[in-house]
Amino acid sequence: MRVRQALAGIGVTAVMLVGTTLPAMAVTYLEVPGAAAKFEGYFDRITLFDIACDDDSVYTEWKTEGGDTIKVANTSGCGTSRWVDIPMANNTKIWFRVCVDKSWPTYDKCSTWDWDIV
Repeated sequence: MRVRQALAGIGVTAVMLVGTTLPAMAVTYLEVPGAAAKFEGYFDRITLFDIACDDDSVYTEWKTEGGDTIKVANTSGCGTSRWVDIPMANNTKIWFRVCVDKSWPTYDKCSTWDWDIV
């Protein structure tokens, strides 16, 4: 009897969820050798990872259409991460990329720009 009641409860819950619109849980992941970034639009957050033990710091840049480019660095070293909240209004298109900060005269290694909606 308890099994039937439990199954009936699950069925009611499933029926209640059908037709319900849930917010998008978009996650975009970018990587270059030595660095990675994860953009979580639902949380308005970018997490930056230093994934190489090479003495190079890593950074992420993000911008909106017509806005300034914002740079956030992780200088804590190999195996560390840093996240930053993105103070944007809902439905704002944001471009972002991840880079390894190489010493001069070498150019920084960056991913291509990608975009998502906050």
